[in-house]
Amino acid sequence: MGVLKIAVVQQNGNPNKPNENREKALDFAKEAIKNDADIILFHEELLLGYCENVENLSEPEDGETSQAFIRLLSETGSDACIVYGLTEKCGDKFYISAPVVTKNGIIANYRKTHLWWAAEGLRDEKKRFSPGERLGVFEHKSAKIGIMICYDGDFYEMARSYADLDCSLLLWLNNRTSRGHDDRVEEQASINSMNFAVSCCCGEDETGRHCGGGSNITAYDGGLLSEIWDKEGIIYAEVNGNEALHDRQFNPWYMGRRNDLYIQT
Repeated sequence: MGVLKIAVVQQNGNPNKPNENREKALDFAKEAIKNDADIILFHEELLLGYCENVENLSEPEDGETSQAFIRLLSETGSDACIVYGLTEKCGDKFYISAPVVTKNGIIANYRKTHLWWAAEGLRDEKKRFSPGERLGVFEHKSAKIGIMICYDGDFYEMARSYADLDCSLLLWLNNRTSRGHDDRVEEQASINSMNFAVSCCCGEDETGRHCGGGSNITAYDGGLLSEIWDKEGIIYAEVNGNEALHDRQFNPWYMGRRNDLYIQT
């Protein structure tokens, strides 16, 4: 494990237009591959956003979009992995998911565990989607990497749990008006000695609201490495997993916990 080059793509939300969104994402992925990215991250619900026609437009985890990314990685010979937001259909259930795609196939698929409910209309996720039941951890180039999606990250237990699982990088996919390198990102990175790659959409959402994006890459000490606002594009940064894990051993906000006190029966 050492240095990973991260590419975070910020793309217009463009709800309800999966074909357009897929083709644009493939173009961005080609650009990131040419720039030798190790990990290419897209935003939550990349293809559909929040739309009415989930039943007909959603895909299985190994569906058209995953297969298109697999072909791209295989044809280019890239050893990168692509993590993207999928509106997933599995039997008669629907999930907000994040497949992890390599040239050899899908190596992981995280399903959003915390569904947003304090909203009316399409963003009341509990009315349409089922929650995932486990954390998402995968290994890439000897690094342990975790995944969370939007509302998941509002619970500090998520980042802490991934730190407890020895992850050195956390991928946080979002589909909201903005995320940005805010206090929440900075604090969770620094108290857990965790590198963060944070994706968000830009443009307009399904209600016409402006989305600034604020996709960013943040180092394990909370420092901002790269950020993008109010436009489509790709940001890049290198993160060091060994340094993150070493720093965690001396981090007073991680090592000073008393887990024996927090949950008592």
